[in-house]
Amino acid sequence: MSKQGYIARYFNIVRKLSQQKYCSFEELSSFLEDQFEMMRVYDDMLEFNFSKRTLQRDIKEIRTVLGIDIIYSRLNKGYYIEQNDYGSDLFLKTIEEINSFAALKLTNSLDNIVYLEKRQPKRAEFLPEIIQAIQKKNKLEFTYLKFGENKETTRKVNPIAIKEFNNRWYLIAEDGNFIKNFGLDRMSKVAKLKEKIDKIIEFDYEEKYQHCFGIIAPTTEDPYTVQLEVDKIQAAYLETLPLHSSQHIVKKSKDKIIIGLKVYISTDFVSEILSMGKYVKVIEPQILKDRIKDHLAVLSNYYK
Repeated sequence: MSKQGYIARYFNIVRKLSQQKYCSFEELSSFLEDQFEMMRVYDDMLEFNFSKRTLQRDIKEIRTVLGIDIIYSRLNKGYYIEQNDYGSDLFLKTIEEINSFAALKLTNSLDNIVYLEKRQPKRAEFLPEIIQAIQKKNKLEFTYLKFGENKETTRKVNPIAIKEFNNRWYLIAEDGNFIKNFGLDRMSKVAKLKEKIDKIIEFDYEEKYQHCFGIIAPTTEDPYTVQLEVDKIQAAYLETLPLHSSQHIVKKSKDKIIIGLKVYISTDFVSEILSMGKYVKVIEPQILKDRIKDHLAVLSNYYK
């Protein structure tokens, strides 16, 4: 079988088990056969060969390639995906990509009906090395160049987790005595060291990023209660893709909706409000109004 065939099978196994827990071998085999029949319409070179021995090899490869553990439950007589503490965010992102058929692009079988964004984040190839370091509790070393600087620095850190925002990947790591974020697109020469992390790192993702929009998590300020007035068309977009998990409707009128949320007033959040242009008006807080005014004044000067 071609590489495309193997990859398609791995992704379809994960897709099936993400939709049905405790899936029997027979159910899994039937699902895979149906998927390969559909894909043969576009690639008649694909062949379907699947046995329990093949499945055991696939499970090992899926663990290595995708970092997803598949376990057989004798009690429930079926296979299921076991999540680990480190991989929950990445797991959900992987499942999302698989279920949206992004992963199946690799089979070259859906080119004429599925079109993906050509703009891809740089340095995503470092993800497997970083994830393995997190899972194995190894220290990580890499060269890093901050935006706006000309000199690279070498960092040796304790990796904690991976976060994705706005089509960019970030490493959350302990650098010295501080928890910091490092953009993968600014990394080079990434290496998983043999040296182990020799302590327990206290890190609560939900607490740290509870009020964040984006990657910036301030440590010296409190989040703000924000109210935004949007027209009904913009509100429909925000309903299907909320700005933040705290988003809720405060008030409705015939033409406008006021939504509320509790977030830090970060650069990322200000940029998101500006991107909605005339379709949004900041009701509160004043600090956000002032930030928006300052940006608009600068923009206005550009076009005089």
